[in-house]
Amino acid sequence: MTLWRMEWARLFRTRRWIGLLAGYLFFGLLGPVITRYQKEIFKSLGGGIKVIVPTPIPADGIDSYVKNASQIGLLVAVVIAAGALALDSKPEWSAFLRTRARGVSQLLWPRFAANAVAASTAFLAGALAAWYETSLLIGGVPAFAMIAGILCGAVYLAFALGVVALVTGLTRSAIGAIGLSLVALLFLPLLGVLPALEPWVPSKLVGALGELVRGAPASDYVRAIAVSVALTAAALSGASQLASRREP
Repeated sequence: MTLWRMEWARLFRTRRWIGLLAGYLFFGLLGPVITRYQKEIFKSLGGGIKVIVPTPIPADGIDSYVKNASQIGLLVAVVIAAGALALDSKPEWSAFLRTRARGVSQLLWPRFAANAVAASTAFLAGALAAWYETSLLIGGVPAFAMIAGILCGAVYLAFALGVVALVTGLTRSAIGAIGLSLVALLFLPLLGVLPALEPWVPSKLVGALGELVRGAPASDYVRAIAVSVALTAAALSGASQLASRREP
């Protein structure tokens, strides 16, 4: 229990959660506003040039949030998680903790869980902000689609942090873990180019919220969710084994 409390304390006392929450909330609040008033914005910046902009629909406001949050928000989540999951980036501190835990998994799981919950909560907060502003400025959004989309986003964030955990099992450096994790997460969507793999690739969940509010059936994402959960568990197991074999 002490290790779990320590991870939550580290997350809050270092103020890292503020950067995570601020990134998602910023796009959640700004996306629908820009979508609603994009015609006026273009007109004021166009210098007399006529700009034809289609009338926005509610799905556009949510989609604006998703496109921005899936990039900047994910980047911030990976950076923060890598700093926590790189167990041996500080050898003296790592050696001290290892002597007080029965195994590396006791150190890894609290760090992963705290960061996954924080990232998912920040994504949820941003989505709720986008939902409220979209409903206020553009129109109503189906509640079930929003809930299902938020769940898909949370599952993907957990998967992404699972990848970070696995990479930190290969490198001691938090900076190196950030770079390798981002490369892996950027490469993964390329697998979706193949029609047979597209429904199974975890990256399909990235844009799920925007697609669901546009009318996509929730059943389209069941396979990607199942694969993401399985790969997250496998990544954490692999990270634990790799870190156990390495001297701090």
